[in-house]
Amino acid sequence: METNTLQELLLDTMPRWHYWIAKPFKSLLDDGVSLGMYYCIQTLRQHGESMTMSELAGAMHCSKQQMTRTVERLAGCGFVERMTDPCDRRIIRLQLTQSGRDYTGQFLEQDCAYYHRLIGSLSPQQQEELYGALQTLNAI
Repeated sequence: METNTLQELLLDTMPRWHYWIAKPFKSLLDDGVSLGMYYCIQTLRQHGESMTMSELAGAMHCSKQQMTRTVERLAGCGFVERMTDPCDRRIIRLQLTQSGRDYTGQFLEQDCAYYHRLIGSLSPQQQEELYGALQTLNAI
C-alpha cells in the first residue's frame, strides 16, 4: 500500500474522530481537568503502580517540565500523591489517590453512556470491525 493512500485515509479520519470521539469526550471532563490531566490519570491507572516523573513523562511523550506542571495541577486536585522511593529517597514516585481512582470511575460511567449509544448504533459486524481496528491501532 502506498504511503500517500495511508496518509489520505488518516487525514480523512481525523475530522470524524474529532467530531464523534474527541469533542464529546472533552465536554465530559470536569471544569479544571484538562485533557492532558485526564491522560496523565489514565496512564497512571493503566500502569497500576507508582511511576517516577521520568517514567510518566516518557509514557506520555512529553518533557519532564511539562509533566511537572500537569502533576502539580493533579496534586492540587487531590488526584495524585508524591512518595519517596523506599530504596532511594532521592527518587519521587507518583501514584493515583483514591480520589483519582474515583474520578476515573465516575468519568467512565458518564463516558460509557455516550459511547454506548454511539457504539449501539452500529451493527454487530461493524462493532467487531471497530473493535479489531482499535486493537490494531493501539498495537501500532
